Amino acid sequence: MANSNVTSALDAVTAATGVAVTLDGETLKVDGRKVSLPGKLTGERADLFGIEGLFPTVPRADDRDKLLWHVIAEASPEDAGEPLKDRVLEADLAERLGLGTEASRAAAAALLDRFFNRKPVRVLLPVHTSLPLNYGHTSRAGKWSRYRMFNGGILPFLLWDASEGKVAAEPVEQLLNIVADSKELTSLDRRFLDVALRDAPARDAAPKAASLIERYEDTYKDDLQRAGGAFCQPSLDLFRRDLQTVLGTDLPRPDMIQWLTLLLSLHLTIRLYRIAVVKGGELDAAVAAAGQLDAPVGTGGCPCSSGGAGTECLQACPLAGLLRFRTGSGRYRPVSTRDACRSAYVEVDQRRLLDVPATLVTATLASHAWEALGGGDAAQRRDLTALATALNMDPALRTAHGAVCAAIAVLHHDAWHKGAATLGELENVARTGPNRPGLHALRDDVRKMRRRDLRHQSRDIVNQLMLDANVSGSGALITRNGTHGFYEIDEQLTVMLVRLICQDRQLPYEAFLKGLRAYGLAPQDDHERESLADALERLGLLARYSDAGEASFVHYA
Repeated sequence: MANSNVTSALDAVTAATGVAVTLDGETLKVDGRKVSLPGKLTGERADLFGIEGLFPTVPRADDRDKLLWHVIAEASPEDAGEPLKDRVLEADLAERLGLGTEASRAAAAALLDRFFNRKPVRVLLPVHTSLPLNYGHTSRAGKWSRYRMFNGGILPFLLWDASEGKVAAEPVEQLLNIVADSKELTSLDRRFLDVALRDAPARDAAPKAASLIERYEDTYKDDLQRAGGAFCQPSLDLFRRDLQTVLGTDLPRPDMIQWLTLLLSLHLTIRLYRIAVVKGGELDAAVAAAGQLDAPVGTGGCPCSSGGAGTECLQACPLAGLLRFRTGSGRYRPVSTRDACRSAYVEVDQRRLLDVPATLVTATLASHAWEALGGGDAAQRRDLTALATALNMDPALRTAHGAVCAAIAVLHHDAWHKGAATLGELENVARTGPNRPGLHALRDDVRKMRRRDLRHQSRDIVNQLMLDANVSGSGALITRNGTHGFYEIDEQLTVMLVRLICQDRQLPYEAFLKGLRAYGLAPQDDHERESLADALERLGLLARYSDAGEASFVHYA
């Protein structure tokens, strides 16, 4: 409900702009027209973040080794009841094996390394589908873990096929079949599964791709229709191609699970970065248009359309080549603030990515304001590029939209203070001027009010997915020297990127570097280009036929 401070602050906005903004009960109105806002202006609600087309849920950080686990668990054809606890299995494994004291202890240690990760709080890995179908992850204290990143629906989301208007089912089926296959299990593996599944609620259950897809497909179809399609459909098409490549690679079972986890982690990280760069740039352009200022260099939309453009357009994405990296050497190397791997990290991760929650919330609220002023379908899709164009062309819209955004900033600030914000605070929040349009005032308040939790929905997630200290030593993109983060790809990620880009072909080195751009990646300088080539040659992934660069070819060995 409106309080006197909110009412007075809205009166001040009306007086300053000449646009009548009022609060009728809990409904904001502009010149008598209702502004339809999310039910709550605080928290992590999907409707506030406006994630339709971007992600299936608002994520938070958690162990990346749970990604594939939840995909398999939610492919269960039926509810088998209460799962078993992985922490109990870990603690009792040696006793359950029954091989004698020393033999059981040695066998348990080997099995823990194969079926659990090596982090301080071990997580049971989906080495075989029977484990996710019968077990659940627990905390160190033995309580059920609350999953905060993505549920099993992340795989169907990433496999959305715009050309068919549905989830691509074949890769899901292939993945589940590979993890369910028991042919490569050793006798010790079979002993482990026999022990682990002794009291299992669904010992003989098999995952079904249809069960997983049916959980989410209709919801995604509705969400994507409202959003005008998935954000950067070509990047989803690239994931589908990459998943089929990994599934078609001859790998031992533990390596296959590791590669599938790394592939999901890489694409989720790059998608977060792509959203950060593209949507952040679009909002910058809209703010500039609202204030009739010069847009910052590099702002604007992405050339990728929703379907039909092919993955080649990723080469022209604003993210292409922005993640400038150095090649890991396996030993300590100092990093300078002048190094591009460090400056790129500061710009993309510490600035753009950190700002993602504020960007998405501001975009949602600004689009609701535009919709009340006649923005139509473009406003409902939260099309910031169209908003910037409209603001540039229509002075009356600039004035009215700025007033509504300033009014929403008042409501937003008061909501965060639970109705206790002072009049002075609210008037300062709603303050506008020649270089401070209402859209800028709104974004500024969203940033300030979310200062403590910005990283939870952005950088913390990427750190769990691709920071070397958090990924158990394999498949990392980010490294830290002390507090200085920077981009550095390790050997595991390098090998997988070669497989993804080269497929079964032999590519010139320059063509391989061009392929990296689709993932946002590029060596930080000419010296690093040579270092990457040397690393590839050392791994048996590059053949030099002469000293000339054009005579070097990359291939997956």
